[in-house]
Amino acid sequence: MKLLLVLIFLPFSLFAGEMNFTVSPAIVKFDTVQGSVKAFDLAFFNQSDNKLNVKVKVMGLTLDAHGVPIISKASNKPNQWAKFVELSKTKFIAKSGKSEKIHVTLNTPRGKLGGGYFAVVFNATASSEKKKSSKAQNVMSIGGQLPSLFIGEISRTGKLKAKVSKAVINKAPYTKKHPFKLRYLLKNTGTTHINVTGDVLLQYKKKVVARLKLESGSGLIFPGGSRYFTARWKGINKFSGKKLLASARFNYAGGRISKKLSIKVPLSKEK
Repeated sequence: MKLLLVLIFLPFSLFAGEMNFTVSPAIVKFDTVQGSVKAFDLAFFNQSDNKLNVKVKVMGLTLDAHGVPIISKASNKPNQWAKFVELSKTKFIAKSGKSEKIHVTLNTPRGKLGGGYFAVVFNATASSEKKKSSKAQNVMSIGGQLPSLFIGEISRTGKLKAKVSKAVINKAPYTKKHPFKLRYLLKNTGTTHINVTGDVLLQYKKKVVARLKLESGSGLIFPGGSRYFTARWKGINKFSGKKLLASARFNYAGGRISKKLSIKVPLSKEK
C-alpha cells in the first residue's frame, strides 16, 4: 500500500491526541561515490508526556505529478536505493522529553549511475489504559507516522534530460473564479533528479501581451517521473476570438527546453 505525504514545514512534526514527536532532518540531500559507504544520523524527539513505542523501516520513495512524495515497499526498481540501506536500530522505546539517535548507513551501489532515493519511516504508537472493569480492561492505542526523505546522486554520473509530454488549456468560459490556465506536463527522461523553473510568453501578432510564471512548487522531478506546471491569466478575455501563441520555457541545471502552443481564444460571453 502506498503512502502519500505532503511536505510543508521542517522538521516534520506530528501531534495526535497524546502524541507529539518530531523527526529531523526531514529531508537529506547528498552526493556519493560508487561502492562507498555513506553515513547519516537521524533524531527522533518525543515531545509528548508519554513514552512511545517506535518502529523504523527503510522504504522506497517516488514523487507524483504534483510533487507529493509517495512512500512504498522497497524494490529493485531503477534509482531506488532502499535495499542498500542499514539501520542501527529498527525499534526502540522513546521516553517523554528524550531524543533517540538512529544511524543510517548507505552502501552505495555499483553500476547504478545517477540519482538514488529512499525514505526512513518512523511508526510510533502510544497506549493509555483505562480503569479496569470487573469484566475486562479497555486499551486505546494511538499511532502516527513520519518519514525522513533521502535524495542522493552518484557524483557526476547523472544524465540531465527532460521533455514536455503534454500542453493543454482549460475549458472556457473564463471568469475571475475560473481563470484561463495553461498546463504543461514535464517528464524527466534523464537518470537523476532535476529542479525545474519556467515561464510562458503569450504573443498576439508577434507582440508580447503577457509573461506568466509557471507554478510547480520546488519543481523537483525524479528520473522517470513527471510534474505539472501551471500558469494562470485573468486578462484572456481581452483577446476573445483571437489567436495567441504561447511560448513556454523550462530551465534546470544543465539544460533548457521550450514548447510552443497555438491558442484560439473562445468567444467571451461576458459583456
